[in-house]
Amino acid sequence: MADGLYLGKVFDSKTEGLGDEFRLRASDLTTHGIVIGMTGSGKTGLSVCLIEEALRDGVPVIVIDPKGDMANLALAFPNLQPAEFRPWVDEDAAAREGKTPDQAAEAAAATWSKGLADWGITAGDVAAYAASRDIHIITPGSTAGVPLNLIESLDPPSAEVMADEEEFRDQIDGVVTALLGLISIKADPIESREYILLATLIDHAWRQKHALTLEALIGQVATPPIDKVGALPLDVVYPPSDRNKLMLSLNNLLASPLMAAWRQGEPADVDSWLRAPDGRPRATIVYTSHLDEDQRVFVTALILNKIVSWVRRQPGSSELRALLYMDEIFGYFPPTANPPTKKPLLTLLKQARAYGLGVLLSTQNPVDLDYRGLGNMGFWAIGRLQTTQDQARIRTGIESALADSDFASSFDDLIAGVQKRVFLIHDIHRKQPELVHSRFAMSYLRGPITRDELEGLVDKSGSGAPATPVVASTQTASAPTVAPTPIAAISTPPPLPAPLRARFLNQHGGNLARPHLYVKAAVRYKVGRSATPEQTHSIAFPIDPGVGPAEVLASTPLQVDEGQIGDAPPPGLTYGDLPSYVAVDGAKAIDRALRERLDDCFAIDLMYDPVTKTAAEPGESVDAFAYRLQHTPAAEAKRRALQTKIDTKRASVSDRKSEVSARGMEKWASLGTSILANIGLLSGKKKTVTGVGGVLSKQRMESTARNRVERLEDEVATLEEELARISDIDATRFETRSLKPAKTDVAIIRYDILWVT
Repeated sequence: MADGLYLGKVFDSKTEGLGDEFRLRASDLTTHGIVIGMTGSGKTGLSVCLIEEALRDGVPVIVIDPKGDMANLALAFPNLQPAEFRPWVDEDAAAREGKTPDQAAEAAAATWSKGLADWGITAGDVAAYAASRDIHIITPGSTAGVPLNLIESLDPPSAEVMADEEEFRDQIDGVVTALLGLISIKADPIESREYILLATLIDHAWRQKHALTLEALIGQVATPPIDKVGALPLDVVYPPSDRNKLMLSLNNLLASPLMAAWRQGEPADVDSWLRAPDGRPRATIVYTSHLDEDQRVFVTALILNKIVSWVRRQPGSSELRALLYMDEIFGYFPPTANPPTKKPLLTLLKQARAYGLGVLLSTQNPVDLDYRGLGNMGFWAIGRLQTTQDQARIRTGIESALADSDFASSFDDLIAGVQKRVFLIHDIHRKQPELVHSRFAMSYLRGPITRDELEGLVDKSGSGAPATPVVASTQTASAPTVAPTPIAAISTPPPLPAPLRARFLNQHGGNLARPHLYVKAAVRYKVGRSATPEQTHSIAFPIDPGVGPAEVLASTPLQVDEGQIGDAPPPGLTYGDLPSYVAVDGAKAIDRALRERLDDCFAIDLMYDPVTKTAAEPGESVDAFAYRLQHTPAAEAKRRALQTKIDTKRASVSDRKSEVSARGMEKWASLGTSILANIGLLSGKKKTVTGVGGVLSKQRMESTARNRVERLEDEVATLEEELARISDIDATRFETRSLKPAKTDVAIIRYDILWVT
């Protein structure tokens, strides 16, 4: 084989002719690279060709594949025969072209045979390539490929990383940020108590050379091996009751059946990803297409940190020891935000060159890439770009390269020559940029491969034997083996017009999938001056093919757990009929019916308190509603005001009672004085009675004081009754009101066709 990686041939934009072969020295990729191009530019094809050439040159490759396209690397058919292509043809596309699947397979085989021959590649070359490399497909969170144990063990990084305090901190940051992302907690290193606690616990364990399991980490959240965070006691910074909430969230992550596949499989071992047991170079494809965005970031961040640790253990090298390829970098290395993938990527771009690891990234838009990353890349392959902003981002680098060369063309001339499969390639190790037409890929580029289709591509034995592609067509989810046993045709879900999508729910099991209209909506209810909090509902209406969409919404819906819904069709199903309006009007008829009738589907009975003019929340119990009424801010304020009045009145009662006692004593003293003054009447020495008026006056004063006490006690009793009415809600006063939300209070989030078994 000639020296260098055969990527294509030099392209003359004026004549559109092809010139000499364009070969890239493998060592040039130690300065890293970027492949840029809009959808349809041939970006995936060029990347596949580059990876194929690296493997032919004995260089192993780790591929992070968020879209499913790079699993096509497993589809290198040694004989280029129709039978090898047949399991992979798109039967629906073939039907639209008026072909049978067998005819489509014959056409694909002919296209690939001729395409490769035009670029000087024979079936023997493809067979030699297929036998010389090993394809290893890892599926974190799934057993469709080789599962990867990422959350069961959190091993400390290499000694070299731990010796570098900044790198060590970055590794902890990546792990904690990704882990919190899985439980939907924003990881703020300054404000987030969750982040600070987990980072402190992992730091404590790793510095003692202890590996942590997720189970052990959960236990440490509840009972930490530390008693201070910073300068403050742990229980002040993060009280036990609050830590329990974090513990339960992490425990749910551990206990969920959906996370079982995350706790099994092979460990994240970079060395085993580079070579098969028999020594052949490996393309390890980390397939993340089946994951949601948070899970993809979690997986990618942990793997990048593992690669950083691996790099730091390697001796220095100027040759390309291995290649890391990330397909579609959008969201992982943005210019402003800081996802947990950004720091390890930047570290690799700055440091991996010295250890022989090349990093190759792919993106549709250069503006999605941090400028520091672009500045650390020596190889640029620029395909068709969408905007002038994208061109401006790469113009400076290309014009600088042109200024240092004798090349007569300008940037505008070069970029104008870019077309499908033609790339403007700038390599700092070459004298000048060149236009290059990418060669035909040896791998069959059939488009994204679904999780269910991976089954037959994966060797789970660990033997390193070449995988044999055995998955059925793109419209099926089974993975029967290829010849000699013929593939049995199975039913496929009926095609849907955009933007409707087919989704799948296994509720009762069975082989017959019945169509339902799946609706996710946010709903709130208004009662008087109050409104309930907005709640999200996921429901599915059985679709009767004999009635219209409005009548479908009149049926009783299923309550659906959105987390149980899948996007890939399960194998071996047959499908019920869809009504004709789905094919004729598409989503229009459904959308119209939803906007006119969906509010009727959410009619409910709610409790209503006429005293406070407050409505219960949907599903709220009588006791919970009463308790909430007792503890509204208005009720609390009124309760405090009444208690203040009661306390004041009680103080007045105490004062008046003292006055009554004093007046009584005055009365009796006056009476005694009067008796002594009139004792002479008995001996005849005194003729008139004196002092009676004073006694009567004291009597009246005592009576007045006593009346004041009674009046104040009555007022206290009245205030206490009012306080009791606020504190003890009488549930018998609640009314039941039938409510349905206003049309403006029902927000449709999404709707799809759901196939339920």
